Amino acid sequence: MSELFTTTRMRRLRRVSILRDMLAQVTLAPAHFVAPLFVRSGQAIRRPILSMPGQFQLSPDMALEELSDMAARGIKAYLLFGVVDAEDKDATGSHAHDPDNAVCTTLRLARDAGINMLAMTDLCYCEYTSHGHCGPLTQTPEKMARRKSSRFNTSPVRRATAASADHPTVDNDATIAQLGMQAVLHAKAGADMVAPSGMMDHAVAAIRAALDSAGHQETSILSYAVKYASGFYGPFREAAESPPQFGDRRGYQMDFRRDSREAVREALLDVREGADMVMVKPGMAYLDILSAVSQAVDVPCAVYQVSGEYAMFKAAAHAGWIDEKQCVLEMMHAFRRAGAAFIITYYASEIVEWLRQ
Repeated sequence: MSELFTTTRMRRLRRVSILRDMLAQVTLAPAHFVAPLFVRSGQAIRRPILSMPGQFQLSPDMALEELSDMAARGIKAYLLFGVVDAEDKDATGSHAHDPDNAVCTTLRLARDAGINMLAMTDLCYCEYTSHGHCGPLTQTPEKMARRKSSRFNTSPVRRATAASADHPTVDNDATIAQLGMQAVLHAKAGADMVAPSGMMDHAVAAIRAALDSAGHQETSILSYAVKYASGFYGPFREAAESPPQFGDRRGYQMDFRRDSREAVREALLDVREGADMVMVKPGMAYLDILSAVSQAVDVPCAVYQVSGEYAMFKAAAHAGWIDEKQCVLEMMHAFRRAGAAFIITYYASEIVEWLRQ
């Protein structure tokens, strides 16, 4: 054998478990995980989400019980999403500005109960609008209907123009003004951090200005700076009751066919506008993006293991095809290795228990 083969033995550092632990460079701790919760108005509601085993829609009183249990287990942060009854939805998502909606009520209950966790809230309108898009539209549904009925009595050119207008998009500037209002409302109720998720241009700047002018300079912003139009969101739309009623969100969420340069640019723009942290979403199929973004920004970078990723693990584990604990922890290490300072995951409670074991 050559000298190389006699002196180089990579397996020497893997042979003993204590040594493997000593040399581990990527670690997991309870502080690395954020637990998402879906809250809706009412009392004593604990409604299972069928596509996300182990997850529930919770009324504020039940959410408080869940948060108390999470805090006792060692989870340090939670992220709230509102679920809204159909009769409370409208074209602009005005229920998001009700100080007694489920998110604000849960925040106040947790604050008053002294829950020692970081309170984070999602800022968006897809859960609150009757059309399921992430803000007020460039046209109202009534105008769309009138245009559609009248286009058959016009010239071919007018008909083509009218047909293209049947699919309006989110009004960016109207939405970011509303997001500032929503952020202030959450901060008043007790949110430590707000997280705009709608992929609206200049949302971070509008939110930062609104928070500062309302005296909430200490409220931080975690921007969903890099959020792709993804098939992995399916179970979330059931959980939040927020599927779009027409079209899709590809006109404002990012195209996964683009390389990491667009993602880096999006993140840097949000940092310049005042984001204290940025996020990449989804996680598993975007580790290259997570790595590129985390290296490009000088603020912490998070990742969201989304509903579809969670559901796939659950389904495969239920079928007996994978070792759930081993595969999930392997994925969490991959997120951390790619640069995630922390991970938003529906597995938070289970992971913390596994780490304790």
